Amino acid sequence: MSDPIAPMGEPTAKDLRRSTDRRVVRTRKAIREAFFKLMENQDYHKITIASVAREADIDRKTFYLHYRSVSDLVDEVIRDEAQKIVASCREALRSDGDKGLDVSKLFQSISLALAPDMTRSKRVLQHVSLQDVLDRLEASLVDVLMEDNVLGLRRDDPYVPYIVSFFCAGLVAVYRRWLIADSEIPLESLAGVTSACLFDGLNGVLPSVKLA
Repeated sequence: MSDPIAPMGEPTAKDLRRSTDRRVVRTRKAIREAFFKLMENQDYHKITIASVAREADIDRKTFYLHYRSVSDLVDEVIRDEAQKIVASCREALRSDGDKGLDVSKLFQSISLALAPDMTRSKRVLQHVSLQDVLDRLEASLVDVLMEDNVLGLRRDDPYVPYIVSFFCAGLVAVYRRWLIADSEIPLESLAGVTSACLFDGLNGVLPSVKLA
């Protein structure tokens, strides 16, 4: 239903909604800007609602209109960063004809997205737990693989969500281990073994790694 015509010079209902939407966007942006600025000098666990509100030039009540807590704000920031990483990996996530998902390309894409530099998003990654980021990354990978059906599975099969979750958990677990261990194994070589595990199961790699 269209908005009623307002008298000349008076805002319509649509104008008011747009104005409200813009105010919401501006306020949330101010809150996040304040949070990022505070993170330049301290860990996010030490940031308080009062300090964010003061930096954003708003009161605490306004903050609570958008977020329940600083943790809620951090959760949104981490989720956004994970989604950006997945978006940058979108090409690698697409099936390549009969070859299927290119795990090596995916690992390389994730590495590039997580590589530290001076950008704001990487500053977030420097102040939050790697575990938190990878957990969010895993959830975002599941969403994308389900949405695009990268693995070519039957959408109506009730087991598909579990298969995709297992697949993504395996990918992220291997990558996490590689990062934490500061391994000298080339990522491409690791990707080959990971791909065999995920697509062929343990039987796909046991012949090459088991004792004679």
